[in-house]
Amino acid sequence: MILYTRKRLLSPALVLFALLFAGGCAHQRSGTLTVLHTNDQHSQFSSAPATWVQKEPKPRIGGLVALENQVRKARESYKATLLVDAGDFMTGTPIAKLRVEGALGGAYVQMLNDIGYQALTIGNHEFDEGQENLAGLIRLARYDILSANLYQGDRLFAPKSHAIYEIGGLRVGVIGLTLTDLFEMTAKKNLEGIRVLDPAESAQKIIDEIDGRTDLIILLTHMGVEADRDLAKKIRGADIIVGGHSHSRLNKPIIENGVLIVQADSKTRYLGRLTVDVAGDAVVRHDYALIPCWADSVTRPDPLLAGRVTGIKEQIDADYGRTIGQLETPWQRNSQGESNIGNYIADVMRKAAAADFAVINSGGIRKDMPAGVIKKLDIVEILPFTNTLVTFACSGEELMKIIQTNVRAAAREEPGVLQISGLSYQFRVTPGGTVEIANAMINGQAIDPQTTYLGATIDFILFGQAERYFGFAPSGKTENTNQLLSDVVMSYIESQPAVSSAVEGRMARLP
Repeated sequence: MILYTRKRLLSPALVLFALLFAGGCAHQRSGTLTVLHTNDQHSQFSSAPATWVQKEPKPRIGGLVALENQVRKARESYKATLLVDAGDFMTGTPIAKLRVEGALGGAYVQMLNDIGYQALTIGNHEFDEGQENLAGLIRLARYDILSANLYQGDRLFAPKSHAIYEIGGLRVGVIGLTLTDLFEMTAKKNLEGIRVLDPAESAQKIIDEIDGRTDLIILLTHMGVEADRDLAKKIRGADIIVGGHSHSRLNKPIIENGVLIVQADSKTRYLGRLTVDVAGDAVVRHDYALIPCWADSVTRPDPLLAGRVTGIKEQIDADYGRTIGQLETPWQRNSQGESNIGNYIADVMRKAAAADFAVINSGGIRKDMPAGVIKKLDIVEILPFTNTLVTFACSGEELMKIIQTNVRAAAREEPGVLQISGLSYQFRVTPGGTVEIANAMINGQAIDPQTTYLGATIDFILFGQAERYFGFAPSGKTENTNQLLSDVVMSYIESQPAVSSAVEGRMARLP
């Protein structure tokens, strides 16, 4: 256990003083609160194999039945609890494509209602089906959806910036915050009129407003653990940051500027449990556990929730359970370089578009896959976004800019490398850090700066993120095929069901 205030560590003597002081001040209360938290659920309503466990068959982990089981156990063990989620519950499995009461993903919100969430903040993937759909999800929620820095024009996008809960004799303020680089993570077509304000300034304004009326202040953020650390350094008066976005599995809290920072991995695999003793308007003790949600150990599933999950699995299996191919070699992603799954998808894009080359962002490929049968469900989970196949014209000179941008990302080990097809290049990094391209080819031929080439990519990149991934915004002719990339890949596999791909040295780093 660690003793501290919002601003500094507390000695045992100061802890005793805080407890005595709290008893003498009518507006300050003492008590114990248990914060239960999740983040980045990505619609993982059913369990999945724990691939990192070295035994067969793999135990299953996650899913909402297993998560609810751990939440229920915690509520039975701790009197005063608050259950929150730090955003990105959308996109990842086909449940996010099922329409309930007019909203895609509505069934997932209904199950979060069943579990009894009390507050959630908005992540970038909540916008994947557009603002109108997100508004429909908000209407379905029976929990508070909070964001203090997310605006549509001049009005707050979320129903509330914050909420105050009376739990276990304590007044607990929760403030929601959304990532500032939302526009780099989300298709711009879904963000018209959206503004994201500075999170520290937005949080501080609310903190100053509610500090005198609360005993504990929690920031519920979807920004990533490093951004949370930076936020903690800039603010005063907050006690806890419950974070998301970076999928960080923090086995113990980070303490930054007297603020506890927690995050619980992703995809419903873990439930975070932070128990704090509060006195004198400060946290004086804390205890933390990251609880794995093993599905195989659930002996008393909630019947309502289990029934919903079973019904949705049956519906999805009926729609997506058909076998379409056989994967001969496992698919493995690599966000910092070439991957065999990236090669395959980019090759399919190039062939489907009859293009000279194709590129796709590594972050758009969301799942590895073992060798074996390929079902439609696998492709939808690998490519869950509503991305369409698009083409664009560019000169050889512009194509070299795309390669140079990609080489710099790989050299700096940034998780933003494009997977490529039709292209190959070699590069080296000099001792001084300069990146040099040794050669660059397109379909086995040297790239001609004056030739116009046809490229294939996805609308997310071409119509919003081109500067980031290409280093320029293409000015030549563009065309949107309006074909979902997942549909394109599924159709190709059905026509060529024996699937094999390898890392071929398309992006080779020289010594």
